[in-house]
Amino acid sequence: MPQTEISRLSAPTPQTASDQIFQVLYAAVISLELPPGLKISENEIAKQMNVSRQPVRDAFYRLSKLGFLLVRPQRAAQITKISEQAVLDAVFLRTAIEVECLRAAMEQITDRDVESLRANLAKQDMALKDPDPAVFHKLDESLHEKLCAISGHPHAWVLIQEQKAHMDRIRFLTLSKERRVSVLEEHTNLVEAIEKRDAGLAQVTLRSHLSQVRRDLTRIQKEFPDYFLG
Repeated sequence: MPQTEISRLSAPTPQTASDQIFQVLYAAVISLELPPGLKISENEIAKQMNVSRQPVRDAFYRLSKLGFLLVRPQRAAQITKISEQAVLDAVFLRTAIEVECLRAAMEQITDRDVESLRANLAKQDMALKDPDPAVFHKLDESLHEKLCAISGHPHAWVLIQEQKAHMDRIRFLTLSKERRVSVLEEHTNLVEAIEKRDAGLAQVTLRSHLSQVRRDLTRIQKEFPDYFLG
């Protein structure tokens, strides 16, 4: 088996080894640094991260419960291929939760909240110059998390993160410079609707923004057929 090199891997602090290993591996799967179909082993990851096998085994189990890792007895684990149905389910559930958060946020949003959203947009604009799409992606996530916090239901973002995971692999496959520019434009339109206190327009804009993954899905399947379930 070829050695798996993950740039984000580093030795975690002993107190939170299992959680940190999970977060690192999860990020590598979502960003396709660990691509669909790749085989990985507990021994290999444990050696690279300078930890025992137990926290790696725990992380593997958590990834398997999310549907990202196929764990097989006496064989290397394998990063699962992308399921079209899992992506569509994720879009549906994320939209349902986040649109409801937006509705609640619109009832109590303040000028300071709008300023915070505007500040995030400015950072996104600067991040377009960064060659690493993960920088922009993090700010993208932060904007949506802010909306959940403004709604008074910050825990909703935790639920959204759990549900949207299968969307994210598609999103990373589409995060070209051109797409990031489009995402910033969509975010800007959303914040402008929020600033105008136009709840109807804001909801329509958010729904359109979140459904872009569904519109991209067929094209991505054709471009990366080996990444998808047959």
